[in-house]
Amino acid sequence: MNQDILRPFASTRRPPDPGPLDPDATAVLVVDMQYFDAHRDWGYGHTARRLGVAEHLEPYFRTIDAITPRIQRILSVARDRGFECIHLRVAERTPDSRDVGYKQLVRGLVVPPDSKEGAFLPGLTPLTGELVISKSSSGVFPATNLDRILRNMGIRHLVFTGTVTGGCVESAVHDAADLGYGVMVVDDACADTRLDAHRDALARMEGGRTRVVSTSECIGYMRAAPRRDPANRSGLHRVKPYLPRETAAPPGAENPTDHIFPEAIPLPVTGERTALLLQDFQRLYCDPGCGPGGEETPAPDPGETGYYYDEVTAALRGSAQLLSSCRKAGVLPIHVRTAGLLPGGRDLSPRLRAGGIGVSVADTAAAWMPPLAPGPGEIAIEKPGIGAFHGTGLDERLRHLGIEHLILGIVSPDAGLEATLRSATDRGYGAIIVPEACAVGHPRLRHRLLHMEVGIINVRNLADILREQDTQGS
Repeated sequence: MNQDILRPFASTRRPPDPGPLDPDATAVLVVDMQYFDAHRDWGYGHTARRLGVAEHLEPYFRTIDAITPRIQRILSVARDRGFECIHLRVAERTPDSRDVGYKQLVRGLVVPPDSKEGAFLPGLTPLTGELVISKSSSGVFPATNLDRILRNMGIRHLVFTGTVTGGCVESAVHDAADLGYGVMVVDDACADTRLDAHRDALARMEGGRTRVVSTSECIGYMRAAPRRDPANRSGLHRVKPYLPRETAAPPGAENPTDHIFPEAIPLPVTGERTALLLQDFQRLYCDPGCGPGGEETPAPDPGETGYYYDEVTAALRGSAQLLSSCRKAGVLPIHVRTAGLLPGGRDLSPRLRAGGIGVSVADTAAAWMPPLAPGPGEIAIEKPGIGAFHGTGLDERLRHLGIEHLILGIVSPDAGLEATLRSATDRGYGAIIVPEACAVGHPRLRHRLLHMEVGIINVRNLADILREQDTQGS
């Protein structure tokens, strides 16, 4: 069967030749080459013999016999050249497998971490220092922190080997490609239970930035790369310039850790790598007549909210100036608001709904405040919680755009500023807080806002941002 029949637009999807692979940015992944699903005498094989159907799986195990030495060769070259090698396996994290995934559980795929089934095949045992990722799932990305680990290590390209091609391998490949990784699948270093299933899976995977190659081609790409010393990738090596050193605490230091940690890293504001994130500039949080509970909620007591709405007035003014400046400087504005997609906001988080917030995109409370409505070509996102990242796809959009730093203007009556700030920096984005573009609910919170600068968090005055962008524009 012609594989391109499965891919009617194959001519438009054919990936480019990857050329030499960069050892500093490429990882080789070995998928599920373990006793559970890749050995005749254990797991699948044992069950098949017990049920009297072992002959049906024998072609699969012969394929495993054939791909094992190829994977060994790939690992040997990868280790010699200094590529990262990562080993995936099906295994729970608790001895009694109480954390098994539902998808695995209903198929009887339960693998305690210290069981024989959880062990890797002979010759494919990870070396000291190589990552082992346990997953109670088919794909590795939804159920583990592999994506975060890869991003922390600067990995941008992945080479896949292992089993089964149309199962765990394909699940991981599609997720990796959607997350923005360049992908190489080694066809004769992968196995499936049927040859046609193997070929069909390869046909589905190839295209865009996913390339299917042979073992010899993969090795050729790796050997064409310069040899790297793995020690240069060490976190200890990278962290050395930032280790605590003897310094005097800055004047007015209030946090005990100010006496330990160095000053914040200055973040640049550039059009290509920076975005402006404006959060919750909508009637729900900015209009006293609307109220935080939506249109049905009585107007709040001015005695309780007077300070907050004064902050909102100032933040609207400051954010409008910031938005105008960013548009001129080519910094992408991203507008985020609290709103459900269903009537009554019933798809909002339980946290918000428990607080009486039930706002949908069709409600007046979701309307953007006039000075800060999204313009043409700008991103607008609805969020179901108080932070901008969870349940929004914002992280994926930022990484696809190549954004590294965020300028923050946020209306925050309910810790939305802290939630977004922590989520952004935990994902590796630098954050530039502009106090004049933020609204908080109490003078003590305003004081804390002005002293948040640490690590990859900068606190910059609006005037400084405007001046810097004006200079860049000229």
